[in-house]
Amino acid sequence: MSYDTIILNCLIVPIGKLMNIPGIKVIQSIMVRKHEGSSKLEAEIQSRLGAPFNKIPLKFCIIQAGSVIEREMELYDQFSEIFSFDEETKAEHFHITVYPRSE
Repeated sequence: MSYDTIILNCLIVPIGKLMNIPGIKVIQSIMVRKHEGSSKLEAEIQSRLGAPFNKIPLKFCIIQAGSVIEREMELYDQFSEIFSFDEETKAEHFHITVYPRSE
């Protein structure tokens, strides 16, 4: 893993249009660049889910380490603006919940 990437622990909540995703795909670890936004994450998750779930728009919520409160991620938020990084930063500090986006 390079300095400009992080691993996000993603929990895909099987509700609505995502109700029937296979259980094995509910929890995923995804490597992204710190300065990217949710569009790259959405594309990667949709790719991993495959048809028929790969066309469902997704909503992302951030859960900060030590908190149980979700905060919805805006479309253009960068991960570097949301999470704090230091030398002790580990993958278990980055949590994202994924929901189908209502349209």
